[in-house]
Amino acid sequence: MLHNRYLTLRIATKKDFSILIRVLFLLILLSAVLSPQPVALTLIAALLIGTGWISRTLGFSKVDDIDTTLSIFADGRVSLSPACGNVVEGCLDGQQWCTQRLSVLRISTGDGVRNLIVLSRQQATDEYRRLNVWLRRNISSNTDLLLKSEGRVQS
Repeated sequence: MLHNRYLTLRIATKKDFSILIRVLFLLILLSAVLSPQPVALTLIAALLIGTGWISRTLGFSKVDDIDTTLSIFADGRVSLSPACGNVVEGCLDGQQWCTQRLSVLRISTGDGVRNLIVLSRQQATDEYRRLNVWLRRNISSNTDLLLKSEGRVQS
């Protein structure tokens, strides 16, 4: 396997988190109802949940297409390829965050900064493992480029 080839990853969408968000909302409402002031806290919780739902602040990654693919190259460049065909070019920007189960990638594109969520269960095992190694060591595999927290990939 070539370690200097680009990574191809599937981006998580809102649908991947819909059940988790609904359970979280139910727990918030349940705790508000069981509180010492149930009416006031239930109204406040319902107002905050409704506002968040309507304003789509939960659309963290702002990727609606189910088949969006992210390609990360060894020099820090990225390419977002949705199924609709509008390819977006950019680069890794700032501090990335990764765990065994998911990674949050900060991508700088021409129209701003995007935070993309990559779930490990949706990826090929080797691809996700390579992504974790790149992000945890802050080094892209073959070119010794550092991912600086101040900005873009620099040599």
